Amino acid sequence: MEIKIYADAGSNLFDSLLKEKNAQVTIIPMTLDIEGKIYKCYEDNIDVESFSKGFYEELRAGKNVKTSLANPNIFLDAFKKDVDEGNKIICFTLASGISGTYQSACIAANQINDEKGEEVVHIIDAKTASLGEGAQALYAYELVQKGLSFDEIIKACEERVSKVRSEFTVDDIRYLKKTGRVSAVVAKIASLLNIKVLLKGNDEAKIVSFGKVHGRMMSIKTLAKTCLDHIVDKNQTIYITHCDAEEDAQKLKDLLVAGGCKNVELYYYDLITGSHVGPGTLAVFYVGENRNN
Repeated sequence: MEIKIYADAGSNLFDSLLKEKNAQVTIIPMTLDIEGKIYKCYEDNIDVESFSKGFYEELRAGKNVKTSLANPNIFLDAFKKDVDEGNKIICFTLASGISGTYQSACIAANQINDEKGEEVVHIIDAKTASLGEGAQALYAYELVQKGLSFDEIIKACEERVSKVRSEFTVDDIRYLKKTGRVSAVVAKIASLLNIKVLLKGNDEAKIVSFGKVHGRMMSIKTLAKTCLDHIVDKNQTIYITHCDAEEDAQKLKDLLVAGGCKNVELYYYDLITGSHVGPGTLAVFYVGENRNN
């Protein structure tokens, strides 16, 4: 019996990143529809940097982009293959407060567990997205490699969820308006006054605002300060993801390094949730104090 780690495509775990980390995490695909052209993230073999640049340029140009969650049958088919081989599964999903993917995974897991008469598939609501979710899956894989049991890994990962902090800022508030995070009036005022909204994933698996600042550079500085104020270990790996905003991501990294952080890694933001927050979005993920602080 082996313990297999799963995550969905909102985890930012592109194949290239998994190879870089030498980690084995099975990714449940999700669909990205760009003006009727369908991409199955991350089953399609893509060059992450070039595809991401093109994708965010299409968003800037006003192209119509849709995403779809993974339905229960997709999870069921994937889970059954491993379970039938005698393996157990721990699966991480996008925050239940922003996606129905968690519910889909639970439906599939419950069916398999009922058939087996025991828990062989466990679903963990990452309560965040992008590398906030991905980092949790990578941590679980590390515990598998260390030889911890199924129950021990579940316990450790469930306890870790509320400590994985996710903070981000968007460059153009109109994408948040589309998702209903802010009203049209607030979006218009914010755009006119160059106000940047700061957001985070809370412990109820929802995205909430934790501040507003004037100007892009102040939003970057505030992200850095928030991380430095709440991080528990500056030697840990801190992940920065960006929606085609590499220069600003580097500025954020420089501020964190200047604040004593030792390991800061930059990646393009995952395409699934990136389509909802929009080009220029900048996010930071790390283990810190309870995320409601």
